[in-house]
Amino acid sequence: MLKGYDEAAKDAIDAGFLGTLPVEAAARLLDEAVRLDIPAGSVIYRDEEDPRSIVVVGGLLRVFMRAPDGRQVTVRYARPGDICGLALTIGGPAPLSMQAVTDATVAALHLDTIRQLLRDNVEVASAVAGELTNQLYEALDEVAGNAFLSVRQRIARHLLDLATERQAGHRLVAHISQQELADAVASVRTVVSRTLQEMRREGLIETSRDEIVVLDARRLDIGRPATVDRRR
Repeated sequence: MLKGYDEAAKDAIDAGFLGTLPVEAAARLLDEAVRLDIPAGSVIYRDEEDPRSIVVVGGLLRVFMRAPDGRQVTVRYARPGDICGLALTIGGPAPLSMQAVTDATVAALHLDTIRQLLRDNVEVASAVAGELTNQLYEALDEVAGNAFLSVRQRIARHLLDLATERQAGHRLVAHISQQELADAVASVRTVVSRTLQEMRREGLIETSRDEIVVLDARRLDIGRPATVDRRR
Protein backbone atom coordinates (compact mmCIF):
# COMPACT_ATOMS: atom_id res chain seq x y z
CA MET A 1 0.00 0.00 0.00
CA LEU A 2 2.79 2.44 0.83
CA LYS A 3 5.61 1.12 -1.28
CA GLY A 4 8.27 3.75 -1.95
CA TYR A 5 7.46 5.96 1.03
CA ASP A 6 9.47 6.28 4.23
CA GLU A 7 8.02 5.87 7.71
CA ALA A 8 7.37 9.59 8.19
CA ALA A 9 5.43 9.67 4.93
CA LYS A 10 3.44 6.60 5.93
CA ASP A 11 2.52 8.17 9.27
CA ALA A 12 1.45 11.40 7.55
CA ILE A 13 -0.70 9.55 5.04
CA ASP A 14 -2.33 7.43 7.74
CA ALA A 15 -3.08 10.52 9.83
CA GLY A 16 -4.56 12.47 6.90
CA PHE A 17 -7.51 12.14 4.57
CA LEU A 18 -6.62 8.68 3.25
CA GLY A 19 -6.60 7.42 6.82
CA THR A 20 -10.33 8.20 7.05
CA LEU A 21 -11.16 5.87 4.14
CA PRO A 22 -11.79 2.13 4.30
CA VAL A 23 -8.42 0.36 4.13
CA GLU A 24 -9.19 -1.27 0.79
CA ALA A 25 -10.19 2.02 -0.81
CA ALA A 26 -7.12 3.85 0.47
CA ALA A 27 -4.86 1.03 -0.69
CA ARG A 28 -6.37 1.10 -4.17
CA LEU A 29 -5.94 4.87 -4.48
CA LEU A 30 -2.30 4.72 -3.38
CA ASP A 31 -1.51 1.73 -5.57
CA GLU A 32 -2.73 3.67 -8.61
CA ALA A 33 -1.29 7.03 -7.54
CA VAL A 34 1.68 8.64 -9.27
CA ARG A 35 4.42 9.93 -6.99
CA LEU A 36 5.67 13.39 -7.95
CA ASP A 37 8.66 15.25 -6.49
CA ILE A 38 7.93 18.97 -6.86
CA PRO A 39 10.69 21.62 -6.62
CA ALA A 40 10.06 24.60 -4.36
CA GLY A 41 8.21 27.37 -6.18
CA SER A 42 6.65 25.13 -8.83
CA VAL A 43 2.94 25.48 -9.56
CA ILE A 44 1.28 22.07 -9.53
CA TYR A 45 -2.16 23.20 -10.69
CA ARG A 46 -3.08 26.43 -12.46
CA ASP A 47 -6.42 28.20 -12.72
CA GLU A 48 -8.98 26.23 -14.70
CA GLU A 49 -6.65 23.40 -15.79
CA ASP A 50 -7.90 19.85 -15.99
CA PRO A 51 -8.76 18.70 -12.45
CA ARG A 52 -6.22 16.89 -10.33
CA SER A 53 -6.34 15.59 -6.79
CA ILE A 54 -3.14 15.16 -4.80
CA VAL A 55 -2.17 14.00 -1.34
CA VAL A 56 0.77 15.81 0.22
CA VAL A 57 3.40 13.28 1.28
CA GLY A 58 6.13 15.74 2.28
CA GLY A 59 6.74 19.48 2.25
CA LEU A 60 4.42 22.49 2.34
CA LEU A 61 1.95 23.53 -0.37
CA ARG A 62 -0.35 26.51 -0.68
CA VAL A 63 -3.63 26.89 -2.53
CA PHE A 64 -4.21 30.42 -3.79
CA MET A 65 -6.43 32.59 -5.97
CA ARG A 66 -5.23 35.29 -8.34
CA ALA A 67 -6.93 38.61 -9.08
CA PRO A 68 -7.05 40.03 -12.63
CA ASP A 69 -4.36 42.56 -11.67
CA GLY A 70 -2.00 39.76 -10.60
CA ARG A 71 -2.45 40.00 -6.86
CA GLN A 72 -2.71 36.70 -5.00
CA VAL A 73 -4.41 35.54 -1.84
CA THR A 74 -3.64 32.25 -0.12
CA VAL A 75 -6.77 30.34 0.85
CA ARG A 76 -5.10 27.27 2.33
CA TYR A 77 -1.76 25.78 3.33
CA ALA A 78 -1.46 22.01 2.93
CA ARG A 79 0.87 19.81 4.96
CA PRO A 80 1.73 16.09 4.82
CA GLY A 81 -1.44 14.00 4.87
CA ASP A 82 -3.65 16.77 3.49
CA ILE A 83 -5.45 16.37 0.18
CA CYS A 84 -5.72 19.17 -2.40
CA GLY A 85 -8.07 19.29 -5.38
CA LEU A 86 -10.72 16.94 -4.03
CA ALA A 87 -13.46 19.42 -4.94
CA LEU A 88 -12.03 19.64 -8.47
CA THR A 89 -12.62 15.92 -8.85
CA ILE A 90 -16.33 16.48 -8.30
CA GLY A 91 -16.97 20.00 -9.53
CA GLY A 92 -14.41 20.32 -12.31
CA PRO A 93 -11.89 23.11 -12.96
CA ALA A 94 -11.86 26.08 -10.58
CA PRO A 95 -10.08 29.46 -10.35
CA LEU A 96 -7.50 28.10 -7.91
CA SER A 97 -3.80 27.31 -8.16
CA MET A 98 -1.53 25.03 -6.11
CA GLN A 99 2.14 25.79 -5.50
CA ALA A 100 4.95 24.08 -3.61
CA VAL A 101 6.31 26.46 -0.97
CA THR A 102 9.14 24.05 -0.17
CA ASP A 103 10.41 21.00 -2.02
CA ALA A 104 7.45 18.65 -1.84
CA THR A 105 6.46 15.08 -2.59
CA VAL A 106 2.86 14.37 -3.54
CA ALA A 107 0.79 11.40 -4.60
CA ALA A 108 -1.39 12.28 -7.61
CA LEU A 109 -4.56 10.21 -7.31
CA HIS A 110 -6.42 8.62 -10.22
CA LEU A 111 -9.56 10.71 -10.70
CA ASP A 112 -11.66 7.98 -12.29
CA THR A 113 -10.97 5.74 -9.31
CA ILE A 114 -12.04 8.43 -6.83
CA ARG A 115 -15.25 9.00 -8.80
CA GLN A 116 -15.99 5.28 -8.98
CA LEU A 117 -15.44 4.87 -5.25
CA LEU A 118 -17.73 7.82 -4.60
CA ARG A 119 -20.48 6.14 -6.60
CA ASP A 120 -20.03 2.64 -5.23
CA ASN A 121 -18.87 3.00 -1.63
CA VAL A 122 -21.00 4.89 0.89
CA GLU A 123 -18.13 5.01 3.40
CA VAL A 124 -15.90 6.74 0.87
CA ALA A 125 -18.69 9.17 -0.01
CA SER A 126 -19.17 9.97 3.66
CA ALA A 127 -15.44 10.53 4.19
CA VAL A 128 -15.24 12.81 1.14
CA ALA A 129 -18.25 14.81 2.35
CA GLY A 130 -16.59 15.21 5.74
CA GLU A 131 -13.30 16.29 4.16
CA LEU A 132 -14.95 18.86 1.91
CA THR A 133 -16.94 20.23 4.86
CA ASN A 134 -13.73 20.54 6.85
CA GLN A 135 -12.02 22.35 3.96
CA LEU A 136 -14.96 24.75 3.68
CA TYR A 137 -14.59 25.70 7.32
CA GLU A 138 -10.83 26.04 6.87
CA ALA A 139 -11.47 28.48 4.00
CA LEU A 140 -13.83 30.48 6.18
CA ASP A 141 -11.19 30.54 8.90
CA GLU A 142 -8.68 31.86 6.39
CA VAL A 143 -11.02 34.73 5.53
CA ALA A 144 -11.28 35.62 9.20
CA GLY A 145 -7.63 34.86 9.91
CA ASN A 146 -6.30 38.41 9.70
CA ALA A 147 -8.77 39.45 12.37
CA PHE A 148 -8.13 36.65 14.83
CA LEU A 149 -4.55 35.39 14.37
CA SER A 150 -1.70 36.78 16.44
CA VAL A 151 0.50 39.49 14.95
CA ARG A 152 3.33 36.97 14.61
CA GLN A 153 1.12 34.54 12.69
CA ARG A 154 -0.15 37.29 10.42
CA ILE A 155 3.42 38.39 9.73
CA ALA A 156 4.49 34.82 8.94
CA ARG A 157 1.56 34.29 6.58
CA HIS A 158 2.11 37.59 4.79
CA LEU A 159 5.83 36.90 4.35
CA LEU A 160 5.06 33.51 2.82
CA ASP A 161 2.41 35.00 0.54
CA LEU A 162 4.78 37.67 -0.75
CA ALA A 163 7.78 35.35 -1.07
CA THR A 164 5.91 32.66 -3.00
CA GLU A 165 4.38 35.13 -5.47
CA ARG A 166 7.79 35.65 -7.11
CA GLN A 167 9.63 32.58 -5.91
CA ALA A 168 12.66 31.45 -7.88
CA GLY A 169 13.85 28.00 -6.89
CA HIS A 170 14.45 27.42 -3.21
CA ARG A 171 14.93 31.07 -2.28
CA LEU A 172 11.96 32.65 -0.50
CA VAL A 173 12.31 36.43 -0.43
CA ALA A 174 9.66 38.98 0.52
CA HIS A 175 10.46 42.43 -0.84
CA ILE A 176 8.81 44.63 1.75
CA SER A 177 9.83 47.22 4.33
CA GLN A 178 8.97 46.88 8.00
CA GLN A 179 6.53 49.77 7.74
CA GLU A 180 4.81 48.20 4.74
CA LEU A 181 4.64 44.90 6.59
CA ALA A 182 3.11 46.63 9.62
CA ASP A 183 0.49 48.23 7.40
CA ALA A 184 -0.29 44.92 5.73
CA VAL A 185 -0.92 43.05 8.99
CA ALA A 186 -2.75 45.90 10.74
CA SER A 187 -0.05 46.49 13.34
CA VAL A 188 2.60 49.12 14.12
CA ARG A 189 6.25 49.20 13.09
CA THR A 190 7.65 48.77 16.62
CA VAL A 191 5.66 45.56 17.16
CA VAL A 192 6.61 44.21 13.74
CA SER A 193 10.30 45.07 14.32
CA ARG A 194 10.29 43.26 17.67
CA THR A 195 8.59 40.22 16.14
CA LEU A 196 11.07 40.07 13.27
CA GLN A 197 13.95 40.22 15.76
CA GLU A 198 12.51 37.19 17.58
CA MET A 199 12.15 35.31 14.30
CA ARG A 200 15.75 36.16 13.37
CA ARG A 201 17.05 34.83 16.70
CA GLU A 202 15.17 31.59 16.06
CA GLY A 203 16.81 31.19 12.64
CA LEU A 204 13.55 31.55 10.73
CA ILE A 205 14.37 34.65 8.69
CA GLU A 206 17.11 37.04 7.62
CA THR A 207 16.44 40.72 7.09
CA SER A 208 18.04 43.51 5.09
CA ARG A 209 16.83 46.81 3.71
CA ASP A 210 13.36 46.27 2.19
CA GLU A 211 13.93 42.51 2.00
CA ILE A 212 13.12 39.57 4.28
CA VAL A 213 14.42 36.10 3.47
CA VAL A 214 12.48 33.11 4.80
CA LEU A 215 15.04 30.52 5.88
CA ASP A 216 12.75 27.84 7.29
CA ALA A 217 9.19 27.93 5.97
CA ARG A 218 8.28 24.67 7.69
CA ARG A 219 8.87 26.13 11.17
CA LEU A 220 7.04 29.39 10.57
CA ASP A 221 3.98 29.62 12.79
CA ILE A 222 1.29 30.45 10.25
CA GLY A 223 -1.53 29.29 12.49
CA ARG A 224 -3.97 26.47 12.16
CA PRO A 225 -7.67 26.80 11.46
CA ALA A 226 -9.72 27.16 14.63
CA THR A 227 -12.44 24.87 13.33
CA VAL A 228 -12.71 21.45 14.93
CA ASP A 229 -11.50 18.79 12.50
CA ARG A 230 -14.68 16.89 11.61
CA ARG A 231 -12.79 14.03 9.98
CA ARG A 232 -11.92 12.48 13.33
